[in-house]
Amino acid sequence: MSTKTVKLPERGAETTHPTPITTPELLTDTTAAAYIGGVKSRAVREWRTRRGLPFIRITAKVIRIRRADLDKWLARHQFAIVGGVQ
Repeated sequence: MSTKTVKLPERGAETTHPTPITTPELLTDTTAAAYIGGVKSRAVREWRTRRGLPFIRITAKVIRIRRADLDKWLARHQFAIVGGVQ
């Protein structure tokens, strides 16, 4: 078995951490609301409970929404206005 020596940063030195690969990206109600723009996290919670927005329950209080699921759900709820308003 081999050992690897790791040099620790000096005290007070700025450190950078690699960004974790998150596929699929998981959003909270707040970050999902910010991603959509113009809605409150309360609306996202209501969509989860009453309108079928898919979500993942990690624990009793930790709930996440896949960005891809949110995009698909939004596309299904999209509508087009045909003709102009006069």
